[in-house]
Amino acid sequence: MLVASTGRATLSEFNRKRHYKAGRGGRAGPNNRKGAAGDELVVPVPPGTVVMDEDGMVIADLVEPGQRFVAAVGGRGGSGNASLKAEAGPLPRFAEKGEAGRSAKLRLELKLVADVAIVGFPNAGKSSLISRVSGARPKVAQYPFTTTEPNLGTVEGEDIDYVLTDVPGLIEGAHLGKGMGVGFLRHIERASIIVFLVDMSPVSGRRPVDDLVVLESELREFSAQLEERRRVVAANKMDLSPAPEVMEAVREECRRRGLEVFPLSVATGEGLGALMEALEEMVKEVRESPTAGAEVVYAVPVEEDMMNVEREHGRFVVRGRRVERLVNMTDWDNDDALAYLAGKLRGAGVEDAVARAGAMPGDEVEIAGRVFEFIPDEGGGGAGPQGLLA
Repeated sequence: MLVASTGRATLSEFNRKRHYKAGRGGRAGPNNRKGAAGDELVVPVPPGTVVMDEDGMVIADLVEPGQRFVAAVGGRGGSGNASLKAEAGPLPRFAEKGEAGRSAKLRLELKLVADVAIVGFPNAGKSSLISRVSGARPKVAQYPFTTTEPNLGTVEGEDIDYVLTDVPGLIEGAHLGKGMGVGFLRHIERASIIVFLVDMSPVSGRRPVDDLVVLESELREFSAQLEERRRVVAANKMDLSPAPEVMEAVREECRRRGLEVFPLSVATGEGLGALMEALEEMVKEVRESPTAGAEVVYAVPVEEDMMNVEREHGRFVVRGRRVERLVNMTDWDNDDALAYLAGKLRGAGVEDAVARAGAMPGDEVEIAGRVFEFIPDEGGGGAGPQGLLA
């Protein structure tokens, strides 16, 4: 079972350990005593973990702390001989085997749960901004790509608290996997508000207006839904006195795109208050009327207990949860158990299904990896253990 836990911040643990297995159940005892159930295995994951199957289909989205997803269920315990008296006779000399537990191959992705995402090129000041306005303490240095994984910080506003994340430095072509690529772009998907942080420093060698255009383009190419989110621009490092025409070019581009711009300096704190007040108001508005795409999807695939017969490699393969369980829980070293299985398969409609599929006398029939011989009889034919080939 996967459980969203605030005690986990990343999925790095799964790089070191790939296989998880719950405990085995205990054997039953005399005097109709049942065997002990196997211990449940609980695997904590960070809130925001998306669970997908092998085909990439989302089967669970664990957003809220405490939210759970049963990844694989344990097998059913077998019935003892005393429980089989009604079907197998007064003194059954066999018992069912316990069913093996289920297994699942899952793909996990983390999409951080934050109200506001700060996006910018390397060394634009994202980590410095989040450390100044929240309790987060990311590593900060004067070289690109200081941040190698997103940071989360909680801002204590005047009326509400909200969560920011700084998305590690993007570069042009990130949506195609360049630089840190989509591995970090996906963390923006849950954010309701996006802050484009542009570097206004005259010694950075960058053109802030071009950076803004590229950042918007990267997000749009990654997901068209991000264009529906509230977006603002923070022009950082104004304390380094950028040329007036550079700031005017940024303002003009923001007007053209319908974006509000906030000149500020994270280093000195100048202009920071106006940005934070605006973000708090936007967060309050968004929470009252959630943005499109912010709804959490949580779906568990429904497993239907249906039987089907297909011809594969010259034999008839029967599939179905119930009939496979019957075969797997049979003691194949006990003749009475095999006779009991034959009756259960007949009652489950296996014989009729195989006959309808076109099976002829002597054809092989496979169920759960076991191979039988199809032997017609006066009642219409059947696949019984007496025809076992494997």
